[in-house]
Amino acid sequence: MADRIDQLLSDYFSGKIDMQIKLRKMELQTPLVHDENIGGGRAQNKHIRPVDDKMIREDEDTVLHELYKLNDQQKSITDILATFDIELVRMVNLRYDRRRKKNEWQHIALIFNADESTCRRKMRKFKKEFGNKFWKFS
Repeated sequence: MADRIDQLLSDYFSGKIDMQIKLRKMELQTPLVHDENIGGGRAQNKHIRPVDDKMIREDEDTVLHELYKLNDQQKSITDILATFDIELVRMVNLRYDRRRKKNEWQHIALIFNADESTCRRKMRKFKKEFGNKFWKFS
């Protein structure tokens, strides 16, 4: 369970979910087949509605729906983090943000003027409480 919590927090603080949603929408905008009707006759029932086609592709895409579920999880993580102390959330952010260099416990302890073991203890307590709230909430 701790690995799932670590992965959730890492994805949340790194912004991975938002990036995946934007990337998938860009993939859906790219047309797969473009028929120019070379050498053919008139096209009788040809419709050109790019906005409607884009909306239909996004509505029917199963990958995008899975990402939206992750986005809902992200919103519930935001709500749960609002219940914790700001300093503790900042410590968790420093630990799990993949965009930055992976912060070691010594560095985090120096930032918060605390002992390394104290920071680790706070993190274990946070993960336990977070896990209980998250699986009740979602």
